[in-house]
Amino acid sequence: MKPSHLLAEEIEQIYSMLDILEVMHEQLQNDQPVNLDDLSRIIHYFRVFVHICHNKKEQHIVFPELQKSGISMNMGIIKDMQSENQLAEFYIFALKKILKDVKKGDKVAEKKLKTMISKYLNLEKNHIQKEQLFVLPLCNQEISEEKQEKITAEFKLSDEYEFGSGMHHKFHEAFAKKIKSMQQHYCKKKSK
Repeated sequence: MKPSHLLAEEIEQIYSMLDILEVMHEQLQNDQPVNLDDLSRIIHYFRVFVHICHNKKEQHIVFPELQKSGISMNMGIIKDMQSENQLAEFYIFALKKILKDVKKGDKVAEKKLKTMISKYLNLEKNHIQKEQLFVLPLCNQEISEEKQEKITAEFKLSDEYEFGSGMHHKFHEAFAKKIKSMQQHYCKKKSK
């Protein structure tokens, strides 16, 4: 499978979790109760799956290959996306801390939580759109078939290094089940 297809599959799962986070954010904005444990799980998902798994592939494997292609347009897009990845990691770190304060009953933290979720949603959605519009097509256009096969192998090695042999698939399945469960709970409320 091509690296662009693997990344696209991950993006689809990320979008699903962003949709759930968006519904939770709307509930918070309307002063409706939100299951804070579910919110904690979502933050954990973004920290582990998005930032350790997905973004690491971008940062350490895909972006360097695109930079080697030599097209000057790639440099600006890549630098922007690298900065966005760093900012998103900071937001997730902040969300984790703020959520702990919210669980302790801190009312100021509740307002911060709403603001930080909004910032994270906007950043991630824009970042993923850039991936879909620029990075994935550039992977297919600028990277040879032979190198794409090597990148796919590097993706597998990266996942095995982070999660253990064969664990990425199990990890993916576990999050897919959790996403489906949360979609049924949160997203059906949105469509009412």
